[in-house]
Amino acid sequence: MDIYYNDLGIFLYHTPIVCSFAAAFVLLANRQRTHPQRWLAYVFIAMGVGMAVSLTFDRYLISDHREILRPVNFIASLGVAVTVLFYFVSLMQPRRLTKKFIGIICSAWLAFSLVICLLDKLSPRSHLSMDASVVTHLSSPVVIWRILIDLCVIGLDVWLGVFVLKMYRKHSQFIRDNYSFVEGINLSWVKIMMGMFILLGIFDCVWMVNSSPVFKMFFHIFSFFSIWVIFWFGFRQKEITYASLPTENWAKLDGNMQPKEKMVNLKADLLEYFDTKKPYLNPELSLQDVAVALGVSQYVLSRFINKEFEVKFYTFISHFRLEHVLHLIELNDNALNSDALLAASGFRSRSAFFTQFKEKTGYTPQEYIERKEMMKPKRGKRKKTPSSIL
Repeated sequence: MDIYYNDLGIFLYHTPIVCSFAAAFVLLANRQRTHPQRWLAYVFIAMGVGMAVSLTFDRYLISDHREILRPVNFIASLGVAVTVLFYFVSLMQPRRLTKKFIGIICSAWLAFSLVICLLDKLSPRSHLSMDASVVTHLSSPVVIWRILIDLCVIGLDVWLGVFVLKMYRKHSQFIRDNYSFVEGINLSWVKIMMGMFILLGIFDCVWMVNSSPVFKMFFHIFSFFSIWVIFWFGFRQKEITYASLPTENWAKLDGNMQPKEKMVNLKADLLEYFDTKKPYLNPELSLQDVAVALGVSQYVLSRFINKEFEVKFYTFISHFRLEHVLHLIELNDNALNSDALLAASGFRSRSAFFTQFKEKTGYTPQEYIERKEMMKPKRGKRKKTPSSIL
């Protein structure tokens, strides 16, 4: 009997399993869940099922608790990796997540699973000695094929990771060009989740060659922590609407975006909308709001602003907000303080307002007001004339 399976060990083994299903339940019970959040719930379900199956085999069906390269671990780990892939695709490139794409990936996973199970039945058992990993009958063709299959499974995991990282590069560039992090679309959150999944995958591979009680305890504590970190950021991460995403051929879209005459009209409509409606005074204003008001897609509007004004969307909005603040200062004869200007500016945070204002004027709002006050001509006292005395 493995010494890990005492009361503490069983508790630590069950804790991440229960947490996985609990996190999945919260995501699925949320009626306002996004498409990526639904896939994240499937990830947690796959993790819970995988750990439960691993517990069943490790605790009840494997007598020595020291068998490595077990097919059940590989199959469960690959299942989790596939659902993680689907989650990141739904988050970063939802156009790619078609039935054909899902079918191809799932078919590859099933094919690997069948081959692994078949070779496991035909090949001798592998055990972990106290000193090193020893695979018996290494000269046997069946064992050689099994090792090759194991390497292919690891290679598939690596390919999935590279696939996600390539998606992230395109996704991050699009986010930087079109979105503000304050809207709940945050690259830092995505990187944290990717890092957590990568670490879980690495530790899961280590588990297959190191099943010591100390490592098991570490793995389950880390799994518990990772589940709630991933859940926290995944629950807060908002979804990019389908219409706002670029297709794979950016250059083609760029060339056929709109005729020149329509671009002239779009510029006129955009400036008129900002001058008359003043939407920039709304702290929650987003690219989608402006695109809907003008009747164009988010992608077209974003690319138009980038080309026509050579700035990003949120820099464009900040320009109008700062011009409005400067107009208020002049209109009120330098009588407004920083707090009043912040409340009327449309900026969501004090730090963003002060940073943008100083970049434009070289001064903080209060310094700018004081400087304007000092530059005003002082009113001298009128000399009394004989006529005035009379």
